[in-house]
Amino acid sequence: MKVELIIPQNDNDGSDNSEVIRNAVISMCQTYGGATVFDAAGFWVNTDGHLYEDAVKVITSAATEETGARADLRKLARMVLDATDQEAVFLSVGGQAEIIE
Repeated sequence: MKVELIIPQNDNDGSDNSEVIRNAVISMCQTYGGATVFDAAGFWVNTDGHLYEDAVKVITSAATEETGARADLRKLARMVLDATDQEAVFLSVGGQAEIIE
């Protein structure tokens, strides 16, 4: 099943997230045996209705077991949160989206 993690290329303070992204790619390669990364644009609306756009990296891989994959990806998302100034991280396992805050 497909697993995904989305990380903005720049943090909320404007700093570069390249190292965080690289570490996430390495972790996903070690966990799932490989990863594919592509550029995308992420959009979200705050409570005031303002539309935001972020340049993001989408890191995808394949997992064979859903429960373990979700736990592994949640742990990685929390590591991304700890290493950045992001308010939340998007992940998906088998098409089931989740926001980690």
